[in-house]
Amino acid sequence: MKKIYWILIIIFTTTSLFSNLIVNNYEHTEIIDFFVNPYNGEIATIVENYYVKTYDPVEKSINKYYKTSSLPTHVIWIMDNKYTLIAEESGIIEVFNNDSSLLNFLISVSNESITHISTFEDKVAFTSLDKTAYVYNITKRRLEYHRKFSTNLVSIKFYNSNSILIGDHQGNIHLIDYTNGNEINTKKIDNYSILEMEIVEDKILIFTMNGNVYLLNYQLETINSINIGQRIIEVSFSPNKDKFAVLTLNNTLFFYDSFTLQNTSQFNSTLLNPKSFDWNYITPEYIYINNGSDIYSFNITTRNLEKVLELKKSDVVKLIKQDKLIYYLSTNNEIGILNTDSGKIVKNLSFNEEINDFIITKNQDIIICNNLGYVSIYDIEGNLKKSKKISDSRLTTLEISPEENFLVVGGWGNKIYVINIDDLSIYKTVENLHNNWIKDISINSTGNRVAVSALDKRISVSMFPGFHLPTFIEDFLYIIWSIDWANNSNFLAFGGFDGTLHIWDARFENLYKKFEVVTSPINIVKWSPDDNYLATGTTAGIVYVWDFRSGSLKSIINVSNSEILDLFWSDDGRYLFVLSRGNLISLIDLQQINVILQTLIFEKGYFVSYRKNGEYSTNIPPEKESNYFYKNRPISLFESVKFQRIDSINIRSLEAPIIEAPSEFLITSRNNLLPINIFDSEFITKVRILDQTFTINSDSYYLSMRVNLEKLKSDVLEIEAFDSDGNRSLKTVHLRYEDIYVQVFTNQAEITNINNEVIAIVNRGDILKLKGVLGDSYRVEYKDKEGFIKKAYVTLNTNPF
Repeated sequence: MKKIYWILIIIFTTTSLFSNLIVNNYEHTEIIDFFVNPYNGEIATIVENYYVKTYDPVEKSINKYYKTSSLPTHVIWIMDNKYTLIAEESGIIEVFNNDSSLLNFLISVSNESITHISTFEDKVAFTSLDKTAYVYNITKRRLEYHRKFSTNLVSIKFYNSNSILIGDHQGNIHLIDYTNGNEINTKKIDNYSILEMEIVEDKILIFTMNGNVYLLNYQLETINSINIGQRIIEVSFSPNKDKFAVLTLNNTLFFYDSFTLQNTSQFNSTLLNPKSFDWNYITPEYIYINNGSDIYSFNITTRNLEKVLELKKSDVVKLIKQDKLIYYLSTNNEIGILNTDSGKIVKNLSFNEEINDFIITKNQDIIICNNLGYVSIYDIEGNLKKSKKISDSRLTTLEISPEENFLVVGGWGNKIYVINIDDLSIYKTVENLHNNWIKDISINSTGNRVAVSALDKRISVSMFPGFHLPTFIEDFLYIIWSIDWANNSNFLAFGGFDGTLHIWDARFENLYKKFEVVTSPINIVKWSPDDNYLATGTTAGIVYVWDFRSGSLKSIINVSNSEILDLFWSDDGRYLFVLSRGNLISLIDLQQINVILQTLIFEKGYFVSYRKNGEYSTNIPPEKESNYFYKNRPISLFESVKFQRIDSINIRSLEAPIIEAPSEFLITSRNNLLPINIFDSEFITKVRILDQTFTINSDSYYLSMRVNLEKLKSDVLEIEAFDSDGNRSLKTVHLRYEDIYVQVFTNQAEITNINNEVIAIVNRGDILKLKGVLGDSYRVEYKDKEGFIKKAYVTLNTNPF
């Protein structure tokens, strides 16, 4: 039970730092589906994430960004584009008011994923995996109809202003008057799921999953039918509904006349495999086709195919930090350099090799390994110094020894190569240490041990550089994705798919610690510079900071809604540089749990770095900003962000004052002086503690504060510090008490429990042991009972005996 309680506390104390202040125009996962707005022609995309972006296909920029609470399934517009409705797999429909986000609301009537949705005037009809059909009135914000069926419902359509058509997975259609709940008609059309339905003038078109298309009259009588010859994946109608197109299982688009059901043309291409499609409602002779990464426009008449939105871009996959520079590698074989003081990319290099991993030497040489088994060394300007073929298989993992005399390389083969850096000659080839792809390599700080993890679910630890006397750290059930030696000791940290952080002691060659809290899969593990803490980045976009000695969690930081790919500590251990999928680098202040800077990386050295106050710096020309990123303006009742483009961001001025005070302080009868030390890179203007404000005009301030128990409102003391740049720091000190007593001075006083129920009566002169403070009461111990007594009834007595 204790463990469950601890996990619940962790869940509810997770700090979310994710900010959608500036949004990347590009996607980094496959486009699952997209929808075209019939009112203005914008394109809404759904990817494997909790948001929807809508694009202007002419300007090639984002029009809107909608943050959702779960994975979207459908996007639809209603009431002349006044509302955008996004159905989600959680069963809710989020209704976004396009005029004011203050008027957004939720339709929350189902707990299962929305399977189909349709609109008519101010009403929306939808089906869910809970086998229920719903009709909701947007204007009145009221559910007008719902009915649970015995079979799964897969499609729904408004028949007229009072009736709906519902199709189920057994091939039945149900015509229902939702105003009174009467079923007007039910008919079995097919033995397969009713995939789609559409009203065309006075006819009804029914599409089933096995490729049948039925044309019905208004009495639901079949008057014509055809078979496509393939399983139907998706159906879309032209704006005036005189034509329709179907996407089949073999990635072919067929076009038909809606009235005669005659096939008019088709589209298939070996270069483009459609994943989904929709009609262009502004220019009816065009349809849009999604191949999973980009959106194309296809002219039905001329058969011209053109890419209109290039949505999927290369990923940044690795970071290396040296001093104030961050080097990053992207999947399009670019290596860039980001200056962390200014938030600017100062260099971008493009290579002709398919780079899988890289390192930076102390003299700033760039060493890479590639798909063809080569290791190459370049200078910082990108000029090739030497290159050598090492392996016949792909090399994916690269590590350098502390003295920088050896490289260790591994990859798709199970061989490991130790290479002399001077001439790239092979010092040693290690075979059969592992029997699968080498995943990660780490050399300890003294350079005498090397650890290797592989897809064979094992970790080996060997003497370096000879790789002799290998030791294997237990066979794991899951792959270990990241390993890292401590900076100043013999401990090896590692984690992987099962989300468990382990510490192995190389001195005794045994498992030193297994952290009890299990997270989502761990992508990356890194020790802090002083080895007191470890940071792990997970596939859920969360960074966990662990206390090494106690094994407890120090911080849980929700950095992103995409997985964490890499992270680095600052030299002083106060900051983390975190790389999230989507090319977002976040600089996090661990003392304040605050994002200082976020940077989006684009191709060819383009970037945008921004703060949460709206200041941003970019090298993209102002007229092209909208092609790369979208400035989101979150609106609350109190404020909205004002964006300001500046030449450079000075990170030092962004740092809040550092408050040094114990996280826990024991107040005794002999000591109640709390030492507080505050310093800042600029000037501290004021410090606030309880109801006292101290005016300061210095870059450092020391205070030995006498804690006044009578002024405390809780057992947590908050210390606030402000600097001349307007930054604020908050430090909380948890208070404990020892040998502190209070004495009753009234004739009688009540001791109550947390529910204000009387549990004891005390008299004048009674001595009570102080346990804590809550508001205007002390928490006291009296005759083995704990309760609360008003401060007004007692006086402090630090030495009553």
